[in-house]
Amino acid sequence: MFNTVPFIKKSRFTLLTTMTILALLNGCAHQNYLDEGLKYVQTNQYEAAVEQFTLALNEQPDDIKTQTALANATQKLHDWATALEPKADAALENGQLGKAFLLYGKSAQITTNPYSVQHYKSLYSTLREKSIIHAQISPNKLGITDVELNKIEGIKANKNAKVLLTLSQSNPIFETQQSTYDAVVQYISGSQLIANPELIDLQHQLQNNRNKQRSHQRKLSQLRSSYNEANSQAQSLSSKIQRVEMRQLATNLSNEQHAAYKQQISTLRNQLSTAKNKKESANKKLSKTKKNAANLSKKINRISNDLSFTPAVIEVPVYSDYTYQEFKQTNILSGVVYLRVNNAMRTASVKVSSSDVSYPAQPTINLAPNPMTVLSKQQLTPQYNSERFQIGLRLINELIAEHKASFLYQAQDSVDLDKKLTLLVQHGLVTNDGASETALTMFTNILTTEFGHGGVFNVNRLLNLY
Repeated sequence: MFNTVPFIKKSRFTLLTTMTILALLNGCAHQNYLDEGLKYVQTNQYEAAVEQFTLALNEQPDDIKTQTALANATQKLHDWATALEPKADAALENGQLGKAFLLYGKSAQITTNPYSVQHYKSLYSTLREKSIIHAQISPNKLGITDVELNKIEGIKANKNAKVLLTLSQSNPIFETQQSTYDAVVQYISGSQLIANPELIDLQHQLQNNRNKQRSHQRKLSQLRSSYNEANSQAQSLSSKIQRVEMRQLATNLSNEQHAAYKQQISTLRNQLSTAKNKKESANKKLSKTKKNAANLSKKINRISNDLSFTPAVIEVPVYSDYTYQEFKQTNILSGVVYLRVNNAMRTASVKVSSSDVSYPAQPTINLAPNPMTVLSKQQLTPQYNSERFQIGLRLINELIAEHKASFLYQAQDSVDLDKKLTLLVQHGLVTNDGASETALTMFTNILTTEFGHGGVFNVNRLLNLY
């Protein structure tokens, strides 16, 4: 019956070992998070500390020390965020809208205080309206209306806006480009007789295998000699052992003589054992070589048989170059889109095309005719109108990108930190992708210098809290 006890003991040992390792790893992770959190507390970085203590508590939910540390850090972070409200109020009274907006946002993010939330939303609406472009767009053939304009981030249609967008286009130009060129292909123009490469290959194989066969024959001769020598030696030793054993049976032997015969028999048996091993080894090598020689003989017979049925020459195709003319035509519809922003003009090219290649039938190479299939001006017009519409949208988006960048440039040139903050906020609010990396670095430097590291000012998160 199969004994399951050792298996059960081994399984329990493996399980206990695995649990022990996991417990150690869990303890290490917990302690690392806890240590990091304590370091953050010492440098007044409460939000970062809360994050580390939370991770530590996930590892060991019942640890009292971690629970206490998390509660203390959370309270300090809440106190820090609550203290931002009066600072935000003061900034709002002084017209520092960007600073007030961010401080209300950070306080609302941590405390969820309705007061901060309400002021944040109000300032968001105000600053958002001040950040985006308000423009009126004149009627145009591109199909970009107020409705289409309002779908674009960073701009809003407004009949009373000072920015006037005028979209227009040049008359589309239709042109045809034609060219003729030579196409070259290879075709079978005939055939010729050549020495059969398969026959040559078989002849080489036959010669190589016959060389191997002669080598095997020499090896077989050597192995037979080795086997016969080992066999003769073994038979001679067996005879010697029998003769010595007969002498040992004599009754008139002294103890010394009996011991000498016994020693001699032992030595002869060792020699016999060695001789038998040599004989067995020689026999194995001989058998293996005989088998290889037999296989090789079969292979030579097979190649010889293949040779007898392989023709000496074969007929192969002759390839030649065939040249014929192809005709290429490209129809192009192109024009220019203009975007006038008040008195400044922007332009972009529009181009759509259709190409095809044609040629007559080429019976020599069995090539069917290929008629010309190329779109006309009328057929290209819908593609042109669609492309023209997209180009118009691209020009407007380029305008918005420049408008957004202008806030960043103004912020970089400003020496007033409060004005700089408002400009940076407007830069981030133009489109939903938020502030650029350069702006985020400036945000961090200004905010942490004045308000410390108690909370993390993730500005792009603060720009779109609700």
